[in-house]
Amino acid sequence: QEQIIHKVLISKAVAQVPSISITAQSTRIYVLNLSSKETMKTTQLSILLFSLLLLLSNAQDTAVVSPEGEAKVSDTAKDSVGSSTSEGNAEKEAAAEEKPKPPVQSGPWIDLLGPKLVSLNMIDETHAQMQEHYTNEALAGKKVIGLYFSADWCGPCRQFTPELVNFYKKMNARKGKEGDFEIVWISRCRDVNSFGQYFTQMNWLALPSEEALGKRGSDLSDRMKVKGIPHLVLLDEVGNVITYDARTKIPTDRAGIGFPWRNPVSTLINVFVPKSLRLLVKDHVETLKSKLLKSIGKK
Repeated sequence: QEQIIHKVLISKAVAQVPSISITAQSTRIYVLNLSSKETMKTTQLSILLFSLLLLLSNAQDTAVVSPEGEAKVSDTAKDSVGSSTSEGNAEKEAAAEEKPKPPVQSGPWIDLLGPKLVSLNMIDETHAQMQEHYTNEALAGKKVIGLYFSADWCGPCRQFTPELVNFYKKMNARKGKEGDFEIVWISRCRDVNSFGQYFTQMNWLALPSEEALGKRGSDLSDRMKVKGIPHLVLLDEVGNVITYDARTKIPTDRAGIGFPWRNPVSTLINVFVPKSLRLLVKDHVETLKSKLLKSIGKK
């Protein structure tokens, strides 16, 4: 008579159901005994019940089903259980190793905005999903970055935001300058729920709400000379300020003819000085400034 071997997960216990006896043969082996007088239909039903019982168990063991008498399990079956366990552990370790590590980021944008920014993807009219982006990747290749300070409770902000959305689309649709302009919203909303609801009206990036509502948002407000909102500051590709007053320039130049409204000296520097050199000078200036502030603080 052919033996039917079924490997399953079962608990280390003895279970009893009509016409079926499951006996603990060893610490890892369980045997099912079926009466030789059972009909084929009853036998099939018994095996089905036995399989369901085994699948509901938690421990890793091997079961042997025999039409009559007790069947012994070979060493091969035992070895396969241990092999499966080892393979499962190896797969878990491999999955853990494959998990991508966050990139090491540095530069002016990390110092200013931190390692991550967020965007909001609308799933449908009533549902949206927040998505994280590494700051340097999100701002790579951008020529002008706007820092937009606004809040849902501010009437002038609610009036200006739709105007800024249209201007943002128009500037990024210019021939030869597609995607050169990016905006990062620095929320002045009072809570996370307000942040999410107001963000649905924008189509650019944002500082994460916990950052915007915390120390980084407060420091940015001081650094960007925010006296009231809405407030829009434009920066160049290395983080130097182009203008603190973009908020008032957009209504007077809706076509963006003078965008990004650089002063003549800044324009000459941007044209003739390579980006790498501008970045080096900026880092040097920031270092000197930091040392000067520390020395003043000590005094």
